[in-house]
Amino acid sequence: MTELVPKDKTTEKLRQMIIYQIPIAHETDEAEALLTALSFQSQLYPVRHVWIDTDLGGIIGMDLEDWTYQDEWDNAVARIKVDTLADAVEIIQVWLSGANLFDWYSNVNRKYLSVKKKMGSSIETMPA
Repeated sequence: MTELVPKDKTTEKLRQMIIYQIPIAHETDEAEALLTALSFQSQLYPVRHVWIDTDLGGIIGMDLEDWTYQDEWDNAVARIKVDTLADAVEIIQVWLSGANLFDWYSNVNRKYLSVKKKMGSSIETMPA
């Protein structure tokens, strides 16, 4: 992707947070034409991808995909929602780093439900 296509205010803010806080996140052009969607792929684990939709009535929906996972049509290991941009960035960082979601969060699901961070899990303690 050479030129960033402008997004709506919330989506653009999330895009900038991801770009500056998650150096391994590479924005793909899959969501290029949509004002309220983003698509990022891990530079460390290229089979890991996240699709983000910010136009869900004040919540953010994310599909965390592993392109080797064949149980779902879209390779989604999890479909979750978050209420804040900071929560979205944290989950995206965990996912794109190659970490196991189940080590970090309980209630990992495919129904766009919120997940709960497990006790003692913190981005500060995550291996680089």
